[in-house]
Amino acid sequence: MSASNPTVADVAERAGVSFATAARALGGYGHVSAKARAAVDAAAAELGYRRNDVARALASGSTRAVGLVVGDVENPFFATVSRGVADALEPAGYTLLLANSDEDPAREARAIEALRTQVDGLLVAPAASSGATRTRDPGKPLVLLDRTVQGMTVDSVTVENAAGATRAVEHLIAQGHRRVGIVTSGAGSSSTAQRIRGYRAALKAAGIEADERWVALNPEFTAAGAHTAALSMLSAGRRTRPTAVFTTDNFMTHGLWLAARELRLRVPQDLAVAAFDDVDWLTLVDPPVTAVVQPVMELGREAGRLLLRRLAEPDAPVRKIRLATDLVVRASSGA
Repeated sequence: MSASNPTVADVAERAGVSFATAARALGGYGHVSAKARAAVDAAAAELGYRRNDVARALASGSTRAVGLVVGDVENPFFATVSRGVADALEPAGYTLLLANSDEDPAREARAIEALRTQVDGLLVAPAASSGATRTRDPGKPLVLLDRTVQGMTVDSVTVENAAGATRAVEHLIAQGHRRVGIVTSGAGSSSTAQRIRGYRAALKAAGIEADERWVALNPEFTAAGAHTAALSMLSAGRRTRPTAVFTTDNFMTHGLWLAARELRLRVPQDLAVAAFDDVDWLTLVDPPVTAVVQPVMELGREAGRLLLRRLAEPDAPVRKIRLATDLVVRASSGA
């Protein structure tokens, strides 16, 4: 017997049961009498036995782990999504392994490749909505969350991105604004593309011709990049710059807020603001910021539930869930 690394055989000998009985008790599968299980548990504790999860995974074909690939782990949105996923998975006995793509399809592909050998399934917030990404063929059960990929028929959970953006911009227009700008990271992800579409739809419905001078396009996915883009847009003459701005995510809102403060623009007197994604700081600033509220925690939970369903029923029909959003009006929009 190895004192430093006891085996299943060692536990079986100490417990006075067969190897097969000890293996079933330690592995949590098959039938084991209460008496035998108690004897095995006592022997394992006495010997200091630790289950070899790698060997168990190789034998069973299951790791009891799920991989989650998100755009930016520093983003409060993805932090909350991750918590929601974990809340759904952990009661079912799954561990969550988290990877960061930095909104880079190549890095996303490397993360998927690294995780796929360690997990039973994958949840991915894809960095790009098109192209031959690794997300198209991960080799594991897959659920997309927050975003989708063109041409992929897989389980997904998203929100009403276009409708939510349209409501926010319609609200700004209802306050009397005709020059409504947008700060956005571009249309690389499906969620951002849909929010831009919602913005343009609201302008069109109001008979307002979109002006590219009102678009602050941030080539990065950072608040710093949004700040630079917003500064450029808002530095135009008072007669041509927007009187109201819609932002497509919390990083864009952060960058816009810094730019408005730097230019000493009063909100909402000089610049009305409505944001997509309601994060904590939006209610801590003065004035508090009007925002499209997403059910972020539920987004993660639903994605986790969908993956558990897919793992249990590999041939189940594909489900595409779209969660509702809400517009919370605060003082930043001048209402």
